[in-house]
Amino acid sequence: MNKYLFLLLALFVSAMPLLAQSNAAERAARDLTQGALADFDARRYDAALEKLLEVEKKFPGNPANLNLLGAAYTKKKDYAKAQTYFEETLAKEPKFFPALFNIGELLFLQRRYAESAAYFENMLNADPRNELLQFKVFLSQLQVGETEKAKKSLDRIKYPSDTPAWYYAQAAWESKRGDNKKAREYLTGARYIFGPKTALFDETFEDLGIKLR
Repeated sequence: MNKYLFLLLALFVSAMPLLAQSNAAERAARDLTQGALADFDARRYDAALEKLLEVEKKFPGNPANLNLLGAAYTKKKDYAKAQTYFEETLAKEPKFFPALFNIGELLFLQRRYAESAAYFENMLNADPRNELLQFKVFLSQLQVGETEKAKKSLDRIKYPSDTPAWYYAQAAWESKRGDNKKAREYLTGARYIFGPKTALFDETFEDLGIKLR
């Protein structure tokens, strides 16, 4: 697992309401959250879960923490519990993007690609310039063999890109066509330009079994 935490950790953290530092309990909860993120980075998911559950006891119902609990259960492949926590997050904050995204990601991780394509496409309708959503729609379509739709989705991802999405989408396309050499060239370019920001996309390739290193 990388420091961006299960697809979008950077967004999780930036979206997370900062805990006030007015008393010891709040400082302790903040420290537990930071420790949980370090545990995610080291793939210590049980340890991360223990800390996040402790935060939930101290400050119940915080959307960001509920979402992180869902992420922890996702990494443990307990998708039913993950779904429950993502839904609890959205009950508290209906437009919380990380939780909305993660519900689609659960479909993707369970190889329900037709459903994940439709889910992410629906999200994309509300946010048509979001490169990560474009990427997930494309990958989902590619996995179910909707080549024509996938090519249209691929062409929708702009270049130059603000994220590694364009490069990884091109790499996935070339890998699907059997040209792994060209696919690796795209990944080399992405890693040169975006550095550690590619870790999120590498994890998606790992989930799909795409091995291009």
